[in-house]
Amino acid sequence: MELEFLQFLILLIITGVFSGLIAGLLGVGGGLVIIPVVFYILNFYGYSTNIIMHVAIASSIGVICITSLSSIYAHNKLKNIEVNVIKKWFMGVVFGSIIGAILASFFNGNILVIIFGVIASTVAISMFLNINIVLSNDIPQNFFLNNIISFVIGFFSVLIGIGGGSFSVPTLTAFGKNIHRAVGTSASIGFLIALPGFITYASTGWMIEGLPRYSLGYVNLPIVLSVASVSVLTAPLGAKLSKKANKKTLKKIFAIFLLLVCVSLVFDQFY
Repeated sequence: MELEFLQFLILLIITGVFSGLIAGLLGVGGGLVIIPVVFYILNFYGYSTNIIMHVAIASSIGVICITSLSSIYAHNKLKNIEVNVIKKWFMGVVFGSIIGAILASFFNGNILVIIFGVIASTVAISMFLNINIVLSNDIPQNFFLNNIISFVIGFFSVLIGIGGGSFSVPTLTAFGKNIHRAVGTSASIGFLIALPGFITYASTGWMIEGLPRYSLGYVNLPIVLSVASVSVLTAPLGAKLSKKANKKTLKKIFAIFLLLVCVSLVFDQFY
């Protein structure tokens, strides 16, 4: 049993290496890597298909709680965080995160896999086509519109276990923010999504049976700590490599890979 647990940790550390590298290299959320890999690992170890997607998503949110802090610190030093956006979107993303996590907790595994597959595939297609939409030169001034936008970002991000960058960065650039400020602000938004999502997933999964060892509700602590501790170290390396790489080509390759993974996840869950 201990050898099996050690193998489990080694696989997670490898996952952390690649999720950090890809996050730093392509500027996409590590959750898009973490969730499918954790899903396959838990499936390999024979955990119920009714819970493994919940654990993968909740644990990814836990990882983001930790990794977003280092990202916030780095972007704050570079003055890339728009405090005005955080103030206007704070309530919406937090409320959206809580509602999304509650709803996800009540879905069965099949539905959650389909939701992840559809949303992640949409993100992949957008990444492949390099879609850039410009709506205005600043975020809306309307209180309700800001809350609707931020609620949707928080809701769908926590529903599929990503930090919000896949939604908040294109939204902020559509509202006239340059890419550096969009990414920096997105890091703060990611933490505001992840923390309430973490607490909610831990609470709603508290009495669920058959979870992996050392789980706090749906959040598995070995997954969170092992993946986060390594990805924090490899993300800066990925960022350095991105300066030398052709990011457009790499993003297209990753988009195709993500689409294939989404198809594979749905196929494995149902067949």
